[in-house]
Amino acid sequence: MRHEYDIPRVRWHRPPNKVLLLFVVVLVLLLALARHIWYLEYWRNYRVLTVLWTVTFIAIGIQWLLSWLERPYTVTAEQQEQLDRLNVTVAVPIYNEEPEIVDRTLYSILTQPRLPNRVQVVDDGSEVDYSEVRDWWAAHHSPQVQFGWVWQPNAGKKRAHARAFRGDNDADIFITVDSDTALEHNAIGEGLKPFTDRRVQSVAGIELAANHAENLLVRLKSVNTLIWQFITCSAQNVAGGNVLVNRGTFALYRGDLIRDTLDAYVGETFLGHPVMLGDDSMLTTFALGRGRAVQQPTAACFSMYPETFSHTMRQWVRWMRGSSVRNVWRIRYLSLRSWGWWFTVLPTWWFFAFAALLFAVIADWRQAHGFAISVLYIGAVWGWIIAVRMFAIRRSDQRWLDRLEAYFLVPFAMAWMTVVLRPIRLYGMATVFKQGWVTRGTSVEIASAP
Repeated sequence: MRHEYDIPRVRWHRPPNKVLLLFVVVLVLLLALARHIWYLEYWRNYRVLTVLWTVTFIAIGIQWLLSWLERPYTVTAEQQEQLDRLNVTVAVPIYNEEPEIVDRTLYSILTQPRLPNRVQVVDDGSEVDYSEVRDWWAAHHSPQVQFGWVWQPNAGKKRAHARAFRGDNDADIFITVDSDTALEHNAIGEGLKPFTDRRVQSVAGIELAANHAENLLVRLKSVNTLIWQFITCSAQNVAGGNVLVNRGTFALYRGDLIRDTLDAYVGETFLGHPVMLGDDSMLTTFALGRGRAVQQPTAACFSMYPETFSHTMRQWVRWMRGSSVRNVWRIRYLSLRSWGWWFTVLPTWWFFAFAALLFAVIADWRQAHGFAISVLYIGAVWGWIIAVRMFAIRRSDQRWLDRLEAYFLVPFAMAWMTVVLRPIRLYGMATVFKQGWVTRGTSVEIASAP
């Protein structure tokens, strides 16, 4: 084999006794609610803002409570035999990725205990020479796997996916893996387990930062992503399988779902403009329209996170442009009786409510600074409380001191999200019609695999 990569192992950490856990979680929520009620009386001049804050707390508290109920899908021996018979295709789109990172991605896919039946790499017009990686894997992949590598003029990630999907009438399951992402040892086997439930149309894997120790910027993004996955996404999963975004880094879909929606996927328009972004959220929305979209916390992957401020901002803008369109489709097409609809509307309301709160406090800073400071320190404490969910998994490449350091960074990560990333969302919404591979330029930005 051309390279050997030491990809970390991930272990799901089961919560403690259910009754004790429920008692502690409910007690924390009641104490926090009492604090908010006291605020309503103490800060009478800011009662409207405090009401918004309290309503938001209640909604987040409910999500936190639901998140503790998440459990991985497990299967019987008979169900495992059924999964083993599934025909699985993995699609890997590439655009200006470092060859060594692509090599690591293919290594992680082609050394799984549960191998896919087909791996299709699509180079979407990169200006990088991948011939060495392509030729090595074409010659050395397992004979059980059909391996393909094609090049096409730059057309965007959706069309790169479509090139891998189109014409594959045998796939029972399609898996999307980003070119900068390494699958954990048993990710495919674990990711397939929820499909024993016929209602499940798509599965989200857990995304972890491969380069988590690179710098503070990566650490902050890693913390925010963990909190989002193990609180928001876990709650959506528990609430009837309503996960809104199956991360494009590693996601699984029923083959019939992909084939039936492929033309709509690549032909999406918004107010007459072609939409090239939001590939993962679009496929998840299709899944929700047909059944359940779930999260499998034992199916993990390791993705390379942006290491510079410029790259981080471009990635975030890209996501916000895609999510702006997707929120419109969810509100329009999902049922008002579904959790997915409410999980879309409420966070949108929170975003604008917090923006209004921030502007109101700034405008009246001389009088409001005491209120603002108390909100900050209470928010930090609340952040540490809910972030306990970060410890739901254990990585073999992290010591307890590394996990403690990440936990310590929680208030700073939340401040980064509030002060920097949320305002950038407004820019993403305002420039929603700018589409394309805006995360990467015409050259490699992350130089090597860890």
